[in-house]
Amino acid sequence: MKLAVAIIHGIGNQQDAQDAEGQHAFAQGLIHGLRRRLGVEAENIAFQSLYWASVLDKRELAYLERLEREPVRWRWMRRLVTLFLGDASGYRKVSQAYDTTYEQVHQSVRHGLNALRAKVGPDTPLVVLAHSLGGHIISNYVWDQQKLNATPSCPLDPFLAMETLVGLVTFGCNIPLFTFAYDPVQPIRFPGHCLDERMSQAARWLNVYAPADLLGYPLRPVQGYASVVHEDRPMAVGSWFRRHTPLSHLEYWHDSGFQDYLARHLRELLRACGGRSLAAVEAQPGLPSNLGVHSSTA
Repeated sequence: MKLAVAIIHGIGNQQDAQDAEGQHAFAQGLIHGLRRRLGVEAENIAFQSLYWASVLDKRELAYLERLEREPVRWRWMRRLVTLFLGDASGYRKVSQAYDTTYEQVHQSVRHGLNALRAKVGPDTPLVVLAHSLGGHIISNYVWDQQKLNATPSCPLDPFLAMETLVGLVTFGCNIPLFTFAYDPVQPIRFPGHCLDERMSQAARWLNVYAPADLLGYPLRPVQGYASVVHEDRPMAVGSWFRRHTPLSHLEYWHDSGFQDYLARHLRELLRACGGRSLAAVEAQPGLPSNLGVHSSTA
């Protein structure tokens, strides 16, 4: 594989259901749409969903069940608030003695990255597609990992050390809401420092937000982020009656325009990795069929 793509979900109740490939339900439609757009080039990409909702969902749903016995109104709205804000408030860095939730979420992310690493080599460029709170989670995960990478030399496994991070696409991202407690604000180091010059030049942090999405924000106005975020792209997503409302926050996953945008970005990174797809190389007469099957950064 030439490129690895990890997909992490955001706030809300997510199903812990996987297909035969091991991809979770929230990412299946997006992966299918990207593969269809990329055609044979998709054979050079290893996909993996990063699922963390189970850490908080059980607690939130248990509270909502107990709430059924109480004389409260607007139950459907309370359910949304509990599942959405409950994720954001439950996942936070607190005193070390109470940091189990933060660490459990990161352990879930690590589990998904290990599954992706099993499909690719240690030097494979990594792209992360992160929705909503998932952008904040992966940012914290990378930040913590970079603190462990004490020296600029490449770790033994640069992929798991997040030092082959070549692409970060945040969408419906609410990172700005978590920065107000800090002064100054310091973003993660991007891209990873174990990429070759060609991939470093192609590296992009792209941020997409629907103008009507109350939970999606531009990142470049945040102190320090203009140096690492290449683009804030406003993009209306969803059906005509949702794209102009806050419901657009949930519409990125299946929006054709957004998938086109992602496919163009992945295609540019594949070209930086080495140009032609493996399928095109293998189709040439006289070349062995297993040429480059496990190639990493070109």
